[in-house]
Parts: sequence; C-alpha cells; structure tokens
Amino acid sequence: MSVSIAKYLGTALLASCLAVQAPLARAGMVSTEQAAAAQQAQQAQADREKVRTFLDRAEVRDKLQALGVQAAFAKDRVDSMTDEEVTTLAQRIDTLSAGGRLSNYDLIVILLIVLIIAVIV
Repeated sequence: MSVSIAKYLGTALLASCLAVQAPLARAGMVSTEQAAAAQQAQQAQADREKVRTFLDRAEVRDKLQALGVQAAFAKDRVDSMTDEEVTTLAQRIDTLSAGGRLSNYDLIVILLIVLIIAVIV
C-alpha cells in the first residue's frame, strides 16, 4: 500500500513541478536618452526633497513667517517649480556654509525665489 501512495505522490509532485513555470526574463536595449532621462528624473526628485527638507528647518520657517509667507505655502510652490528652478535652488543650498548658517545674501536669494514663485502663481 505504501508503494502505491508513494507512486501517487511522486506523480503528483512531478505534475506540479512541470505545471509551474519560471517567469521569463525579457531584455531590451536602453538608449542613452532613456538612461539620461531616468537619471534626470531621479535627480530632480532628489533636489525637490532637498529643498523641502531645507524648508522644514526651524530657522527657515521662522524667517518665512517673519516675511509673511507660510511654510506650507512655500512647500506647495516647490512642487510647481520647474526642474531647472529646483536644481538651481538645491545647488544654492549645497553651497551654504559648512556650519549651516545662512548669510544674509543666501537667505535673501532663497526667499526672493520663493516669493517670486508665490506671486507668479
């Protein structure tokens, strides 16, 4: 009796192994333009996140409020900025002093960009 059960289980196991097929891998050519576009999209997203993180800082929020701009409004405006504007602003943030302090010039430039975008939109 155990031989017939083993034979039945072996047949069922063999049938299930043959029925299950591994997914097929598909490869295609990726052009330079596609790769560059994907990298630019990732960079733009990283730059937007950098600007949002910058706007989350307490001293930036305080300065925005002192100028009459709500921090939430400024964050919303970051989403409506073009990729070039966000990249420029993110590069500007990268050039800030190592101590994390903004010079008056840096703060004025950043706030002017935010205010100009707020007025335009």
